[in-house]
Amino acid sequence: MDKRMICAIPIAIATLASLYACGGSGVTQPDITAIKTVVVIYAENRSFDNLYGNFPGANGLSNVTAASAKQVDRDGSTLATLPTIWNGLTQTGVTPVVTQAMTANLPNSPFAIDDPNGFNTPISATTRDLYHRFYENQMQIDGGKNDKFAAWADSGGLVMGHYTLNANKLPLWKIAQQYTLADNFFMGAFGGSFLNHQWLICACTPTYPNANTSPASGLISAVESD
Repeated sequence: MDKRMICAIPIAIATLASLYACGGSGVTQPDITAIKTVVVIYAENRSFDNLYGNFPGANGLSNVTAASAKQVDRDGSTLATLPTIWNGLTQTGVTPVVTQAMTANLPNSPFAIDDPNGFNTPISATTRDLYHRFYENQMQIDGGKNDKFAAWADSGGLVMGHYTLNANKLPLWKIAQQYTLADNFFMGAFGGSFLNHQWLICACTPTYPNANTSPASGLISAVESD
């Protein structure tokens, strides 16, 4: 299936389409009207490059330049190194143990979390989470430059980590090879998965009537002048 037929797939993965055509010698190639079913495999809390950066033919890590890979601080200055991964790369109780101190002085560039000569941490080992919030996400994207993910985060340099994967290490890789991998689409809305679930289905944002008098009244964001 042509990638241009896919317009709303967060973090990417595959589309499975059932194409039907009548038999006979005069049958033409089926077009988009022949698609009866589209199945979206929706992965969340990952960037495309984190899992599929090395996917053959994809717009992934091979297209990253040294200049575009640099992360900057909140004042716009280029970071000398990536911030340490606060509270450590791996979750408490997870082996191998990768502490915060062990992540000091990481080069300001993407790095492979599973690099045998680096942290040697397989994808099966749980890492600490990265937050994904509506307003912070806009600051991270920084007008499309995507250069403040380390600055506006609670996980330091972990935002630049990725895995060196293939079809043997990641089962969905084979599905992506067989069908369609949405490598140029990440999400439909700023922030977390809940809102993006709804944008995937209806491209709309839910409302919360009378939220200021609801149990969620203390969670309403207040946008300041700056």
